[in-house]
Amino acid sequence: MDRDSLLKILVLMSLLLLLACDNSSSSSSGGSPVAGAPILLSANPAINDSSAAVGLNNTVTFDKTMNPGSAASFVVYGSQSGKLPGTYLGGGSPILAFDPNPGFKPGEQIEVILSGSLTATDGRSFWPFVYRFRAESLPATGLFAPNQTLPSLAGAFALVSGDWDGDNDIDLAVAIPGAKRVVILSNDSFGNFSVGQTITGQDEARALVGGDWDADGDLDLAVANSNSSTLNILVNDGSGSFTVGFTFSGLFGPYGLTAGDWNGDGYLDLAVANFDGDWLAILQNDGSGIFAAIKLIWDQTGPINLIAGDWDNDGNLDLAAANWIGDWVDILKNFGGGDFDETQEISGRLATTGLATGDWNGDGDMDLAFSNYFSSTVDIVTNNGAGIFTVTQTFPGQTSSNAVISGDWDGDRDLDLAVANPGASNVVILGNDGAGSFSIAFTITGQPGASGLAAGDWDGDGDLDLAVANGGASGVVVLLNP
Repeated sequence: MDRDSLLKILVLMSLLLLLACDNSSSSSSGGSPVAGAPILLSANPAINDSSAAVGLNNTVTFDKTMNPGSAASFVVYGSQSGKLPGTYLGGGSPILAFDPNPGFKPGEQIEVILSGSLTATDGRSFWPFVYRFRAESLPATGLFAPNQTLPSLAGAFALVSGDWDGDNDIDLAVAIPGAKRVVILSNDSFGNFSVGQTITGQDEARALVGGDWDADGDLDLAVANSNSSTLNILVNDGSGSFTVGFTFSGLFGPYGLTAGDWNGDGYLDLAVANFDGDWLAILQNDGSGIFAAIKLIWDQTGPINLIAGDWDNDGNLDLAAANWIGDWVDILKNFGGGDFDETQEISGRLATTGLATGDWNGDGDMDLAFSNYFSSTVDIVTNNGAGIFTVTQTFPGQTSSNAVISGDWDGDRDLDLAVANPGASNVVILGNDGAGSFSIAFTITGQPGASGLAAGDWDGDGDLDLAVANGGASGVVVLLNP
């Protein structure tokens, strides 16, 4: 038996032991709602809305008279904000509401968790339901122009945006695998970034995701370190200073990360794509930022990326996994509590790397887009509402397409795409006509080795800007949307 095979067996044995111990003590929301449980009838902003007003209350309507919501039962997270503070309204009627203070950031993804601790006045408990929507961004041209280049970050690979220091502007974090570090970039509110902190010892950091792991109201980070096969949880002290709070070991070449509340308990969990091990790890958060494996998903071949969304609108966040070596994308349904299983395999994709999600055609269902490195294409993939996807459009000429991200670049209330093409040293903006048909709207040249993308309102003007991680000498390029 060779060394790699032995190492895989040892990793598997250790993770299975952890999984068995965790399953013996953890609870989940798997199964079906009990008879008579309150039923969610509607939400405003609507579930999967692409352009919700930034100051709008979250209002939900049930079929029963409900007791008041609370910070433990009606939880709202912003992808760039962390757990949102605010005022809970309602109780004694079928309508509950949450008034966030401050409001949402332009273009950020909002995750609403209606947990099992919500109750009706007849004493019956609600069955957990998790849903998402996007905050609006203001009209703009979508014709991006460079505002700043940070060459000191040469070799940048992955980017994520968030308000790390709580000053209400959007900052960045960048992973530089060759230098084994993650760099926190602070925004001066006008789209000019400076290094705020360098976090060393991140051994070939390949993926970053932001999330408020300890639910304290500030945004933390998770880092996938491919060489050491670890996941580091970086805890934010609220001022944008991070320390390693927890390390999950026993992974196998992790390259992809995504976050969401898999079991509806009010805490953000994680999923990890292990490229070298050919499996996915589903990790559950205990609420303090300590994670444990609750499921391992096999039959992957070089999984390199993950993205979450509720594909079948059942209130459980599902997954999609890009398999670089296997040339397919796995659609994984969450049956509740983080119990994921494959429901569809979209084959024929040549080395899929980038994944993006959004409601492209305005029918209320979450669709997908894939960037395919070897075929130099981007696929637009439409959801039938039951979590079954069909490729409806393919864009050629996206040279060595490596990453894709969604956002409303022109502020017309539908989601567009941006594609990083390292082979052509450019980023291509794909405009959506509102019906899910995309066309090339703009090309941003001079992006050598483009490998990662992040979106946010860098200059505070209400529209959505971009940043590019370039593996070449230009490092990170900050782009403003006029």
